[in-house]
Amino acid sequence: MPPAVTDILDIWAVDSQIGADGSISVDFLLPTGIYINLDVPRDATISHIKQLLWKQAHAYPLFHLLMEIDSYMFSCVNQTAVHEELEDETRRLCDVRPFLPVLKLVTRNCDPGEKLDSKIGVLIGKG
Repeated sequence: MPPAVTDILDIWAVDSQIGADGSISVDFLLPTGIYINLDVPRDATISHIKQLLWKQAHAYPLFHLLMEIDSYMFSCVNQTAVHEELEDETRRLCDVRPFLPVLKLVTRNCDPGEKLDSKIGVLIGKG
């Protein structure tokens, strides 16, 4: 069996030749319809990327229509072609591995505490 060879164009691979400085050009789509392109560190956490985006978004039109930063989360299409909402903001971008470096900022459906309570309820067998 031949050894596994990574694609040199795979931007998420550790030995990737793309972005020698460790940054990747990511496209962001805001809920207002504004498109922003940013160079972000490949191994940055989702929360750090959201902060960078928020600072940049101040300079764009319709920023005043956005709610507070904690009201939003990113969504993307991952490597297995599944739409994924990135609720856990401690994950790194290189671990999420979006199919394309495109992240959409979407409104959170509910309070993260409510989701945690429902997950705990399921774990302990509470209906």
